[in-house]
Amino acid sequence: MRNYEQVLTEFQKDRARPWAEMQESDCRTYLHGLAGRGRHQPASVRLRFSALRTFFKWMQSRGDRPDNPAMGLRLPRPRRSLPRFLSEEQMDQLLGAPLRLLEKRPGRPAGRKEPAWARWRDAALLELLYGTGLRLGEALGLARKSFHEEGRRTLKVKGKGGKERLVVMGEAVRTAVQRYEEKLPGGLRKEHGPAFLGPRGERLSPRVFQRNLKEYLAEAGLDASLTPHKLRHSFATHLLGRGADLRAVQELLGHARLTSTEIYTRVTPERLRGAYVKAHPRA
Repeated sequence: MRNYEQVLTEFQKDRARPWAEMQESDCRTYLHGLAGRGRHQPASVRLRFSALRTFFKWMQSRGDRPDNPAMGLRLPRPRRSLPRFLSEEQMDQLLGAPLRLLEKRPGRPAGRKEPAWARWRDAALLELLYGTGLRLGEALGLARKSFHEEGRRTLKVKGKGGKERLVVMGEAVRTAVQRYEEKLPGGLRKEHGPAFLGPRGERLSPRVFQRNLKEYLAEAGLDASLTPHKLRHSFATHLLGRGADLRAVQELLGHARLTSTEIYTRVTPERLRGAYVKAHPRA
């Protein structure tokens, strides 16, 4: 409520006229001005829009106004930020970081309660995230048995809203998971337990992996603030950059709408140049 009061005070000061005389053009000029000048984030502009619409509706209910001048307004759609992703060379550096650190510092990671096999686990998880486009929560929700069918090339994953989908596992993913399992102590190899384990055999915590990822990013010479979701962005961008079908990538990512996948086509100018050179007769 206090935020709404501040918005109303700001609006009246900006337009300098009584509330009963405010017109739709006043609301439009004010809100579009905020959005256009970049003074406020889209969420902040929408808060102001909501405050004005609610206040004028209240005035209308009291009989102080015959209409609601904010009711018919449509805010300009906020620009979607482009997803950050790693290049293929950067991904190679990141995927190799856990085992490079293990080679530099054999045994238990310095200052950590985790065993040495945790490096193999993280190497496998990185390969899985990049190689399949899974969200971190989806990957950590997998059971060990998911990987154990003879010749298995796909995984059945439960994504957002409980929706199931199939994702494809490449050779690099299968090899990394197999090597990780070979390093696990025998007592932790429970067929129906989680695939990715903490030091006592519990399901690996997302927070622990996110902490470890910062170390691997630093080892690879990359921005340590990048999140696991950037591997998903990289997966989609690299597939599309190499000519993958947009709808196939949509299915692999588990996007309900194609527009969610299309954003990845806007971040690869090299792909546009490649398509031009390949297709135009005078390129």
